[in-house]
Amino acid sequence: MTSVSVAPRGIDPLNTVMGVRTLAMNATGASFEQSVGPRFHDHRGLATLGSVGVVADDAVAGAFYASVPTGSRTVVSQLVVTAAAPLPATGRVTASASTTYLDPDAGTGITSGDIRDDGGRVSALLRARSFVVSRPSRAELHYGPAADLAVPAPEAAAPPADLAVMPGLAVVRAIASGEVHRGALAGLVDLTVETAARGAVTAHMTPQAWMSNEIGTVQGGVLLTVADLAAGLAAQTLTEPGGEFRTLDAHLDLVRSPAVDGPPIRVESTVVRAGRRLALIETRLTGADGRLLVSARADAQLG
Repeated sequence: MTSVSVAPRGIDPLNTVMGVRTLAMNATGASFEQSVGPRFHDHRGLATLGSVGVVADDAVAGAFYASVPTGSRTVVSQLVVTAAAPLPATGRVTASASTTYLDPDAGTGITSGDIRDDGGRVSALLRARSFVVSRPSRAELHYGPAADLAVPAPEAAAPPADLAVMPGLAVVRAIASGEVHRGALAGLVDLTVETAARGAVTAHMTPQAWMSNEIGTVQGGVLLTVADLAAGLAAQTLTEPGGEFRTLDAHLDLVRSPAVDGPPIRVESTVVRAGRRLALIETRLTGADGRLLVSARADAQLG
């Protein structure tokens, strides 16, 4: 994988890699902007919910963080992103959220918001539950080493004409074998497909330093991206040549936080029910020891 370098001093590597910048974060809420484009497309060259996973997490987590005492450490325990109007293929999106419920004594709260395109259309709705935690800051991981930050160059999307003549299961199996490009977004988070059957996909990804939040674990939005990509591939295994799919929501329960300097994460997506137009998909992310890290659910539209 080729890369380009940018100086990491004084910057947040996660948001730098994902093209995100902070617009506001205060007691009234949080707002972030992301540039979207081919770097964040799937193997079909399309934007998905995973394309905006990091900025979605930034918004809901930032709104809660701004609502609790200064210096607190916080984590998102549940993150829900629901698709509305299709995400733009290129341009900018803005993710904004505010705290809708706060229990200071319990150190927990609910934040909600949305993601809008340049024209103000709602592309996704956001909701999260967060907690104050006692974990120490890991700024040395979050902001990376003093050396240059390597930003992966985008991997190619598969030619649409090639995909149009292949059954979906054949496409996913070809991604596993390397005959079909896995796409820029999967390359960015290094999601590698291992096996595919009708309604089931297994894969793995290796945490990287740039994925870190301030407590040194993989940011929830990155995990959403991984789960959304895997769920989309599981949905694709159900499609006929020329068939389409679109993940409509991602509901993540973040059970344990994987360390950015930890081992590879196993990813398993399974279709638990499929109708003519809608499939329900469950995705599990587990650690090397088999412990559950993330439990995710998604609905995918088939057509």
